[in-house]
Amino acid sequence: MLGRNMMKKREGCIINVASLLGLKGGKGSAAYAASKAGVIALTRALAAELGEKNVRVNVIVPGYVETSMTRGTVMTPDAHSAALNAIPLKRFGLPSEIADAAVFLATNKYASNCVLNLDGGLSAT
Repeated sequence: MLGRNMMKKREGCIINVASLLGLKGGKGSAAYAASKAGVIALTRALAAELGEKNVRVNVIVPGYVETSMTRGTVMTPDAHSAALNAIPLKRFGLPSEIADAAVFLATNKYASNCVLNLDGGLSAT
């Protein structure tokens, strides 16, 4: 419905959120990784399809982000430490950094089909 209204107005921006697992996969996360890879593929297809209607479609691909999940609720201290050591910048992202990326994608009128990795360099390893 939202996409139709954007096409009718001939302007709009869709920002999807996937996960680094959608690019790299991971042990024990096949279903989740597949679903996030699907979000990335959907973003690319919609960017091609909706671009002629001036609707931009992008996806943010975060790695580890500092949240209650990564502070011990789901992630053990050992897993947290191992993840930090694997990230070239040696820290998790902040929710505000993900929000900043969304603002950039929403306001840059030439940004479409962007797959924006925010992972501290983890996808390069």
